[in-house]
Amino acid sequence: MDMRNSKLQRRIGVVVNFASLALFLVIYYSGIHLGWRPLLLATGAIVTLAIAAASFLTVHVSTGLWKLGHSHIDKLDERQIQVTHEALRHAYATFTVIALAIIGFNAVAGSHGHYVFDVVLPVILVYVAHVLPASIIAWREKVV
Repeated sequence: MDMRNSKLQRRIGVVVNFASLALFLVIYYSGIHLGWRPLLLATGAIVTLAIAAASFLTVHVSTGLWKLGHSHIDKLDERQIQVTHEALRHAYATFTVIALAIIGFNAVAGSHGHYVFDVVLPVILVYVAHVLPASIIAWREKVV
């Protein structure tokens, strides 16, 4: 079945992508704060990032959603412009809430001398900011 035409497969891919990123963060920060062995931490991180990469390639690259979400407006037709505009609007509203919640949590933890996050989380947030619009399109549109 062609993933471009299967809304269910795209939705599963989006869930797998974000779930693997969340699991990566849980493994990474749990491992750091609980003192896991480096091999265990690296193995968990590599496996979850490999799953995230595979789902990214399947959902975003092979369907053309990555290209659609990053194309110049002059290269899109009216329908594509409308779809990407709506996706961007919803994505950045969602992203803002997520980012502010994480920043607020870290500020509160930091005020007690326990900074929770390092540079890994901002890198993941940059990735999320880039894939969220395409993920919304993958989730909502019948055919991409």
